[in-house]
This record gives sequence, C-alpha cells and structure tokens, in this order.
Amino acid sequence: MQSDLEKKCPRRRKLTEAEVGSNGYYAAMRMFFYIGLILLALGFFAAATENASHALPGIPRSFVVPAHDLWYALSPESMLIAEIRIGRLFGDWFWDMVIMTILKLPAWLIVGGPGAGLMFFSPNRSPHSREEIAQVNESYALYDELTKRAIEENPPGEEHGPHDILPENPIDDDEIINDNKP
Repeated sequence: MQSDLEKKCPRRRKLTEAEVGSNGYYAAMRMFFYIGLILLALGFFAAATENASHALPGIPRSFVVPAHDLWYALSPESMLIAEIRIGRLFGDWFWDMVIMTILKLPAWLIVGGPGAGLMFFSPNRSPHSREEIAQVNESYALYDELTKRAIEENPPGEEHGPHDILPENPIDDDEIINDNKP
C-alpha cells in the first residue's frame, strides 16, 4: 500500500542499491574524484611550468619557485588585474595577508595538494566493488592454477601452441571451400 506522499510524488520512492550507486551518493564521490583528477593534472602541469621557468629571465634561481614569482613571470598583467580586483572586492589587506601568503607556496602544491586530497573520493569505494575485485582476483588465481596443472601434466618433449587449434583434416588445395559447412 502506497502512502499519500508516494501517490502524490511517485519519484520520491526509496532508491535501490544500484540506483544509489549510479545516481545518488556515489555520484557526488565520483564528481569529487574527477575534480581531484583534474586538479592533480594541473598540479603536474604547474610543476613542469615551474621547471621550465628557470630559463625565463626575472625568476630567482632557487630549488622551489613560489607561485607569485611564477605567475608574475608568465603573465604580470593578469596578476596585477587580479590584485586590483581582489583589493576592490575584499580590501587590500586580503591580498597582502591571505593571497600573498598562499602564493608563497609552489604552484604545484597549491593546485596538486587539494587534487591529491580529492583523489580519496574514489568512485570504486563501495562494498560491492571490493567483492567484485576479490572475485576477479580469485579468477586470476584459478587461471594460474589451471595453467600450472596443464604444464605439469604435459608429457616431456611434447610441444603445445597454435597448431593445437588447427583441425585434424585441414583443407587441401584442390578441395572446394563450402561456407555452409562447419
């Protein structure tokens, strides 16, 4: 028997486990995972840019280049525009105390750190996926065991390979090929 709410809103029913996995809670985890993946890729790109920036003039020679110096060397106009806009929106203190403190870190850490943290929201962290992974590992172990037994039972000197697949009576050159014949 359906309740009044289920009659009025049939879409407000309880989701099955498969629906929750594809549309519910796991969808948010999947979204965080992909955002983390993008941020991590940007972090690697920032690390490569930092490495290549050592050839640019105006960047101090140090082991780690702060994001401020990298940003200023690559695009000083955009950094000045961002400083003016943030100063107008929040005040000059926000740029000096908050943003400049963050920009003292390397760019790869600023972008890649949150990306690495979001990678823990793996979309495959459901209890069902662990069972499926265990089943796949068992099938690999079974395949390895059967291969080991076949090698042990193989008589010495007997070779196996693609010739085992060929039929006993191969088609001769003078025989007519019939597509309907198995």
